[in-house]
Order: sequence, then structure tokens, then C-alpha cells
Amino acid sequence: MNGHSLAAAAGWLFGLPLAISGFLTALLIRWAPRLGLVDYPSERKVHTQPTPRGGGLAIFAAVSLVPLAATEISVIQWLLATAIVLLGLLDDLWSLRWQLRLQIQLGVSILAVLFCLPSLPWYLRAAVVVWITGLINAFNMLDNMDALSAGVAWIAAGFLAILCGLAETPTDYAWEQYVVLMGALAGFLWFNRPPARIFMGDAGSTFVGFTIGLGSVQVILHEGAPPWLWLVPPCILAVPCYDLLSVVLLRLAQGRSPFHADKQHLSHRLVSRGLSSWTAVCVIYLLALASGVSGVLLYLVRDEIMAGLIVGQLALWWIALAGMEFAKEYRHDTQTQDAGKTGP
Repeated sequence: MNGHSLAAAAGWLFGLPLAISGFLTALLIRWAPRLGLVDYPSERKVHTQPTPRGGGLAIFAAVSLVPLAATEISVIQWLLATAIVLLGLLDDLWSLRWQLRLQIQLGVSILAVLFCLPSLPWYLRAAVVVWITGLINAFNMLDNMDALSAGVAWIAAGFLAILCGLAETPTDYAWEQYVVLMGALAGFLWFNRPPARIFMGDAGSTFVGFTIGLGSVQVILHEGAPPWLWLVPPCILAVPCYDLLSVVLLRLAQGRSPFHADKQHLSHRLVSRGLSSWTAVCVIYLLALASGVSGVLLYLVRDEIMAGLIVGQLALWWIALAGMEFAKEYRHDTQTQDAGKTGP
């Protein structure tokens, strides 16, 4: 395919889902309240007015309606994604127990590993199941400010498309599916930008997490790949991974369930340090872009030392961020404990 044909293909693969998603999202802004899909303000949320949710249905529909080559793997993947969307929709409507949601998500992830990926050793299969399930919940948790989760997903999908284009050997997991996802997300983001007129809801955030979680593994599995390519997905998706891990550790340290919703996410912590909500989202976008570039560089290198340097600098960068974030709280807690002591 020459450059002109490639640009034309990319244009309609992005533009068609953008139009479908934008049109359906506009309809859902009106229809969602009638369907009971409304997100009401609360202490753990930043929005102050009842806002329609369910925009993820428009994203899913846009991805599903764009014609791509239908292989056995793609059909199975679509069925599994549908199950995730339906689970999220039920949760949007009736707030399902987290144990039930997690069990079904694990089941879908296991089926995805068995039927959508080539044969792998059992320990890698187990790791990928945890990875996909983790990303489903990470993007759901990241959906806590206007345009945040969908924007980070758009960036991640862009890097996955780049990796497909850089692959040295042909792959069944072509760049087209990620361009389609980017178009669908863009159509939704037009209405989700601050102040958001609609939210994705769990149906959308979990669908995005499943699709990108599985896709991030699919693009690195090809013959002759060096072992460090397994670190490419965590590099590209460092933002949702960091947010998930930090929030879970904070909640466990406080003696609460890791699934207890609150305002301790990375975006909330940035706002607590004086940033506006939109500035915090833009900072997270920059973190996602920088991490994604590191992932692409790691994908390209074939030298162990260079791979180690790339992974090492990214790891040190996130460790430094964590240190800056939590050192102040640690000093404050220590001073509070010291102040509470009485007598020698």
C-alpha cells in the first residue's frame, strides 16, 4: 500500500467511527436519563450536576459498525468485548457487587487468553489474565475527571497503531483496529471535554480497558521477539498502571477495600496540590505521551543494554514521581504522630 492509499485508508478508518460515535453520543445525551443512565454528584466525585452516562455504548457501537476483516479471532474478541460492555452497563444501572464484576472480568480475560492469543506457557497466560483484568479496572478507575480516561486511551491506541506499523513481520493484529478505536474515542471526547456533557460509564471504561489490555499484548507477540518486549505494554500504559497501583496501596494502607471509591487518584492528588482539574488532566496526558514514547523505543531496540537503560529511566522517573507525591504525606503523618505523644 503506497503512502496515498495508506493515508486514505487511515482517513476513513478514523473518520467513520468518529462520525458514528459523535452522532450516537449526541443522542445518548438525551436518551440516557430516560434509560436511568445518570451519574449523580457525591463526595467522591468532582462533578456538581447530574450528568448522563453511557457514552461508552456509542464508542462500542462505532468500533463494531466499522467494517474490518472478520477473522475467527476478531469475532471471538468482539463477543468477549460485548460481554464486558453488558457487564458494565448492568453496573451503571444497578451498581453490581465488586466481587461479581471481578469474577466475570477474570472469566472473560481467561477466555481472551485462550482464544485470542497464540499458545503461551502457563505462567505467561496467568500474567496476561491479570494484566487484562487489571487494565479493565485501571481504565474504570481512571475515569474520574472529564476527558481523562478516554484521552489516555486515545493516546495508548495511537501508540499501539504505531507498533503495528513498525512490526518487522506480518501480524493479524493490524493498525486499522486501533485507528478505528481512536476515531470512536475522538467522537465521544468532543462531548466529554470539560465541562463534560456525558460520561463513558462503566460500560465504556471497561470496554476500553479490555480492548487496550488485550491489544497491548497482541502487538508484541511475533516470532523472534526479544524477551524485553513484554515490558512494552507496561511502558505504554504506565499511567493507568501507576494510578491503579497507587490507589489500591493507599486504600489497603488505610484499612479499606481496594474497590472502595474515593478521591485519591493521581488526578485528584494533582488537584490537591493546586492544579486545576483540566491542568491535571493535561499533565497526565503528557505523562502518557512520554511513557508511550519510551514503549516505542523499547519495541525498536535489539540491544539488551539499551533496553535496560530505557526501562531503567522510565522506572526511576515513576519512582521519583511517587516519592514526590507521598513523601510530604509521610512527613505530615510522622509529625502528627509525634505531636500526639505525651511525656518522655
